[in-house]
Amino acid sequence: MSSASLILTDGSLALSEPKAVGAQGSTKVLAASSLGSCLVFVSSAVVTVALAAIGREMRLSPLELQWVMNAELLPLAALTLVAGALGDRLGQKRIFLAGVALYGLGVIAIGFAPSFASLIAGRFLQGLGEALILPNGLSVLGQAFPADKKAHAVGIWSAAAAVASGVAPAIAGAILDHGSWRTTFLMLLPVVAGALAVGTAWIPRDSPTSHARVDIGGAVFSTVGLGGLGAGPGPHVDFIPRD
Repeated sequence: MSSASLILTDGSLALSEPKAVGAQGSTKVLAASSLGSCLVFVSSAVVTVALAAIGREMRLSPLELQWVMNAELLPLAALTLVAGALGDRLGQKRIFLAGVALYGLGVIAIGFAPSFASLIAGRFLQGLGEALILPNGLSVLGQAFPADKKAHAVGIWSAAAAVASGVAPAIAGAILDHGSWRTTFLMLLPVVAGALAVGTAWIPRDSPTSHARVDIGGAVFSTVGLGGLGAGPGPHVDFIPRD
């Protein structure tokens, strides 16, 4: 995943006001935020490993394979800032958990996709979920720690994401050697279930800001603009069938 979204959403963490949740409560919030946010970083690692197998099984053209990648990245890049504003308006915990749930629905759609269209729909749902998870996961983390401990919390959060990104391709590759590419996505469902469970139990309820502005027009223009850029033909890629 590009670091651009992380840079943009880091500002929300720096501006968040800490809540008195206590040391144990803060640790639980860190665990819940890290587990949910790891899904964002794992997704791109898994699809990179599985892309060739997807292309062979579904007989996809290079342009279609490009959209297997773009369908996730488009909503993530275009809607991350809007998702942060939604969290301010409706509650960061609620939007964070909604993002995890949408991500899980996307994983199921990908794992059982009978066609290219349903595969793209699942990838889009994944990206939409990631756009909701990332800024709101950082926001709940920022609210759980005082200013002097935020940097330490972000370091742990980043380390968890790095470990997940490093381990996921190895696990996905091992699964791909002995099974289907669909299983490499479906293996994420236990993580989704765990993130929903601990997020519901450990993230404290926050107070939405009813006057927070959500730039719907900006979100639409960003999506259309980035979608137009991604619609161009990509480089030619040949996939050699495996023996």
